Amino acid sequence: MSIKISVVEKKVVETINQYNIDEYYINESYGSIERFNQIVTGESPKKDEMPLMDFLSEIRPNNILQMQPKASADNLKIKHGY
Repeated sequence: MSIKISVVEKKVVETINQYNIDEYYINESYGSIERFNQIVTGESPKKDEMPLMDFLSEIRPNNILQMQPKASADNLKIKHGY
């Protein structure tokens, strides 16, 4: 079994790195798929666990997409109004 992960970096160009990671490698690094999912959803790694970005930096992504980021409501500027 493998798990697909997409990591998005938003800068001037949006970069999406997609990884396929097998269950054996996750179990070897984090002990279980459940623990890995907790870290992916934002839980801090324990003292002896590798941070997620360090874990992913050791793996080559199988797909790298680069796109211009879409405008979002955060970039909205109102110049005139009442």
